[in-house]
Amino acid sequence: MILVRRICKAQLSTANRSMIYKRTFFGLSSHEGKEQKYVLTRTINAPALNVYDVISEVSKYHEFIPYCVESFVEKRNLKTGKPEEAGLRVGFQQYDERFLCKVNCVSNPKGIKTVVAESLTHGLFDVLYTKWTVERHPTRANASQVELLLKFQFKSRLYNSVASLFAKSVTQLVMKAFERRVFQVSKGVIKAQ
Repeated sequence: MILVRRICKAQLSTANRSMIYKRTFFGLSSHEGKEQKYVLTRTINAPALNVYDVISEVSKYHEFIPYCVESFVEKRNLKTGKPEEAGLRVGFQQYDERFLCKVNCVSNPKGIKTVVAESLTHGLFDVLYTKWTVERHPTRANASQVELLLKFQFKSRLYNSVASLFAKSVTQLVMKAFERRVFQVSKGVIKAQ
């Protein structure tokens, strides 16, 4: 079961809504210059620790994330071994961008595990932020409830407008890639780390 919802930063009043219909490129002005957020919730048939290990091991992303041509860890937590500073290089047609992120991996005593990545360097975005939340499924043994929050804002108004058309499907694509990877790790086809 997939649940995707768009979260608006602020509700527009009736008076402001009428202003959206002014002439704009592609008629998509509602996303120009605004931070966009997408949340995807999924049940994955694997223990929370397995899911958390796959998500937190950024250095392996290039092996299974579409369009990710390089993934690396610059700095690891000496105590946990989890990444604290990591990055990706994403390539698609003529675009090739490298991102360095501050990463915070936390496993709390209640069994909720989070992986937060906030971009430190990027040429395309004003905001690029992801947060994964993984916990044991409340009713299914050996299953996890996983939430992916993606927040972004391009520097370009055109990219913001176009991204509003594709962000939902890209978020789903990323989640499916992680789900496949967790399945492969759980079945012993590959190692998580």
